[in-house]
Amino acid sequence: MEVNTSTVENLLGIGRADDDHDHEEDEGDIVAAKATAMVVLFAVSMICGIVPFKLAKWFKWTDSASDAKASLVVSILLSFGGGALLCTTFQHLIPEINEAIHDLTQQGLMPELSFSLGEFLMCAGFFIIYLVEELVHVYLHRHERKMHEAKMNELEVAGGAIMRGTHARESIIMRKKNTENRNGSISTADLISNDMENQKRGISVASNNMSVAHSGHPHDHHVHHHIPPTETDGKIVSSIRGLLIVLALSVHELFEGLAVGLEGSAATVWYMFGAVAAHKYVIAFCVGVELIVARTKFWLAVAYIFTYSVVSPLGMAIGILLSNGSSSDDTQVVSVVLQGLASGTLLYVIFFEVLSKDRSGLWQYLAVFCGFFFMFGIKFLTGHSHSHSHGLTGDDHDHDHDHNHDHH
Repeated sequence: MEVNTSTVENLLGIGRADDDHDHEEDEGDIVAAKATAMVVLFAVSMICGIVPFKLAKWFKWTDSASDAKASLVVSILLSFGGGALLCTTFQHLIPEINEAIHDLTQQGLMPELSFSLGEFLMCAGFFIIYLVEELVHVYLHRHERKMHEAKMNELEVAGGAIMRGTHARESIIMRKKNTENRNGSISTADLISNDMENQKRGISVASNNMSVAHSGHPHDHHVHHHIPPTETDGKIVSSIRGLLIVLALSVHELFEGLAVGLEGSAATVWYMFGAVAAHKYVIAFCVGVELIVARTKFWLAVAYIFTYSVVSPLGMAIGILLSNGSSSDDTQVVSVVLQGLASGTLLYVIFFEVLSKDRSGLWQYLAVFCGFFFMFGIKFLTGHSHSHSHGLTGDDHDHDHDHNHDHH
């Protein structure tokens, strides 16, 4: 009887039409959720990055006393976001990736391996981002070393010229003093006092700069306080460093956005969006604060914040194209591999960018703890189960729904 019913449905196309209609509605909901998340993630990140410029005027964050309090608050917020990512990585992404790999292996799309491919992909993503970070640091150190050597050469030339100019002025002053004393002029004292002030400034510059140049001690603050041209060069170096740091952070955010874009249901999209947003918004705020401390020009700071804000939506767009653009076997495998690499990126962000920096003792522990169980509570209360429809076949889609009903 069941065979006859299914045969009739196949002949009439009733069952397939309903399934296709539901599938189209599901795909439409998923794309709408991803598009909304993209817009919200970009807009709020821009706001969080620009808000510190207003708050800095109200709370005077450039002062040392208020800066300590502000850094503690930012560190706590950052740790909360790290705890949220910790829960998302180990309670959502890794189990989902492993089950998706299991499904693809059963379909013959991926080979059976003697090791856990999901964890291996996570570690591979971790080492890729680790390498990118180190390459950026190597470039920064080399660039700063070249700038420092060029600066020292300029200081040696400037110091010698100042000393020669000082001796020349002394001989001129003595000649003018002898001449004006013979003429009975009383303006000599004013001339000498004014010129001696210039000499003091010149000698202080020469002594400080020559001592720095010959000792090789890289106290750049001497340069910034006394030589305006090198202060400008320092701002340029600081701007370049800020740009590279933002680009390095953007690599993380690109893969985080990719993890959201590769999700297969609207519920998991919003779950991943919440975890990524909790981290990204705090980072955007921190970037704004750092740009204020570095005295970065406002238009340049906006460009940096825009770069940081747009990469996550860009990663989500790439994920949408990969998950919805094609249902081929290669696309399914690529989606799972990229999601595994993205989980490694999150792992790097958690342990290297959050937990290992700006440690605040028990405050940081409590923030990470609360962030972790906040996301775990959301997962538990919503009854979230893993969705593995990353462009897979209809059989896997049906298996997902059966798994959800059994879970509830």
